Amino acid sequence: MEQRDRKQDLKELAYSLGASAIGICEVGKLVEKFHPEIREKARQLPFALSIGIALQKAVMDTLSERPNDMYKSHYRATNSQLDTISYKLSRRISDFGFQAMPIPASMIVTRYPLLAHVNHREIAHKAGIGWWGKNNLLISPEFGGRIRLTTVLTDLELVPDEILFQDCGKCKACDKACPAGAIGGTAEEFDLEKCQAKVTEFCKTNNFGQLICGLCLNRCPHDGGACG
Repeated sequence: MEQRDRKQDLKELAYSLGASAIGICEVGKLVEKFHPEIREKARQLPFALSIGIALQKAVMDTLSERPNDMYKSHYRATNSQLDTISYKLSRRISDFGFQAMPIPASMIVTRYPLLAHVNHREIAHKAGIGWWGKNNLLISPEFGGRIRLTTVLTDLELVPDEILFQDCGKCKACDKACPAGAIGGTAEEFDLEKCQAKVTEFCKTNNFGQLICGLCLNRCPHDGGACG
């Protein structure tokens, strides 16, 4: 099977398993930001598949002033489905005779500093799925910020997809929705400490038990809404 056929096969498999978006990139210097637990092995896996699943807008519309149990359940189910997709893509790559490492969709490896194995948003941006939003999340032209992500690292050589050069422009919809006041005029002005503090507060209140917020996601207009 030729390189382009393998790429098409992997994309078709991902979509058949429920993916909303998939892109491919060369990892390059991003490997230096990977968690030490995987960094050395990842140097042998120079290509990445980024997979996204869109969150259901009807679920997101139930959010008002804080995350709720409906969103928590949907968040967990989406991450579980992403892990299933990355596992099956990795198995397919292994069938091709190459190595693949599925990265957990949502796993905090260290809290201080806040680190996962990789930054799925950086991989997704480089793989052409979306751009870096003012709310420090990946923004998809089809789904706005309502997209969860995962990554598969591999040594299977694949043609990268084109980076999407776009931004949020003058839109301030997510800024108006943020309960922490963490969002500024650019992605670089995002205040991670304020965001983390508010998410931690939500997690502890009434034993909610999940480090999530989601209030800015449903205000993003890039999935067909009107910019605020």
